[in-house]
This record gives sequence, C-alpha cells and structure tokens, in this order.
Amino acid sequence: MKSKAKQKTGRVVLITGESSGFGLEMAKLFLSNGDIVCGLSNQPFEKEGIYHQFGDISNEEDDIKAVQNVLAKYGHIDILINNAGFGIFGPVEETPSEDARKQVQVSFFGAFLMAKAVLPSMRKQGYGKIINTSSIGGIIPLPFQSFYSASKAAMDMLFDALRPEVYPYHIQISSSKPGDAKTNFTASRKADRVKADSPYKKAFDHCLASVAHDEQNGIMPIKIAKKVLQISKKTRMPYSRSIGAKDRFLSAIYHLLPKRMRNYLLYRVYAK
Repeated sequence: MKSKAKQKTGRVVLITGESSGFGLEMAKLFLSNGDIVCGLSNQPFEKEGIYHQFGDISNEEDDIKAVQNVLAKYGHIDILINNAGFGIFGPVEETPSEDARKQVQVSFFGAFLMAKAVLPSMRKQGYGKIINTSSIGGIIPLPFQSFYSASKAAMDMLFDALRPEVYPYHIQISSSKPGDAKTNFTASRKADRVKADSPYKKAFDHCLASVAHDEQNGIMPIKIAKKVLQISKKTRMPYSRSIGAKDRFLSAIYHLLPKRMRNYLLYRVYAK
C-alpha cells in the first residue's frame, strides 16, 4: 500500500545555496515537512519537488528576479533562509583585495540583497521570517579566516539593526551559528598557499590543517538543518542560536574572558 503524500503546510520557503551543504539538507528536510521549497544558487541543480533558480546572490538583478518568480508562482514567501556562502583562508596582509571583496559581496551583500528583495512582499502580507546561516566565526574572530569572520559579523549586525525596523510588520529574524561541520565547505574553501618565504607560512599551514581536521570531524549538516526547521516552526523565533555543544560552550566562554586573554588564546590555538 502506498504511503500518503505529506500534506503541504502552505509555507513557501526560499533557500539560497540549496544545491549543496547545509542548504541541500535544509531543502530536503523542509520538503519532507510538507513545505513548498524554492531555491537559488550558482550551481545547476535538479530535485523533484524543489523549484530551483540559477543565479548569483551577490547580483541584485538575480535576487529580484528570483523573488518575483517565486511570488508569481506561489503568491507569497513565508520564510527566507539566507544560507549561500563560501570562505577564504589566508593572512590578512597577503589576501588579494578581489578575494576579500567577493567574500563580503556574497556573505554580507548577498544576504542584504535577498532580504531587500523579499521584504516588500512580507511587509504587505503582514508577516514573514528570515533565518540567516551565520557562523561561530561571526562571534569569535578566526585568524586566517578574518574576512569570513568579518562578513558574518557584519551580516549579524545588519540584521540585528533591521529587526526593530520590521517589528511593526510582524517580520521575525533569526541567526543560526554552526561551528565545525562536515560539508564540502572545507574542500571548496579558497585557501591560496602562502609563499615559502612568507612570515606566516608555518602558522598558516598548521591552522589550515587543524581547521580542516576539525571540520571533517564536526557535526553533520542534517543536524544544522533540523535545528533550522525547528527554529522556523517557533511562534517566536530566537534571535540567535549557536549549533553544536562545543561551539555553544566556546561562544559563551569567549564573552566571559578579558579581551587580552581572548586574543592570546586565539594566537595560541590558531596563529602560533
């Protein structure tokens, strides 16, 4: 006997970067929950039941077009999940300026432009939810991942400032902050090897290997997806949620330490 199809919830969910990593697990999980799942990413992608659009989230025209297409097809958007992103790895002094700009364009401006595109419809309908995939790196400044940390911290601050602006329209904003996770993010990270005579080479090589090891032994993406689905169902979403016991602990303890001690520990762990 055939099992009954999952009844649609009526919620329309738009996920950026739904073709891989956290986004793919979110897309599959929200789909199994009965939600209408739409996606936008810069990779070709096909999966039954998901309305995928190809585009660059750092391009405002692509974002506007994607949102308009979803509205034309389904009439409304209930949840925007700003998930798409990537990371660069290297010393600040030796980071090419174009790489730094791209990092900020995707992680910060991409989330901003998607929110900008979806907010008018959410405001008119009088409700909506925005969930951002941030990072523990947005809380703890990670040496050799400086621009990634900076872009996530900037994104968090922007949406914290946006929250009271959209409060009268019953639009909620939440930030999920995963730590080390086992995804293709490790392999796809842009990590230009420093030159042999670089003063940062030894620390860079040690840090890159350590981070890669921690990520490949980190939490599985499905756990992040389950937490985001759980957050999306709450009547009042939490403002922020660190995901992973170790990372919740690190986030809490980091803010309790004096700044000088924080800096010294980051040096000892990542940059010595």
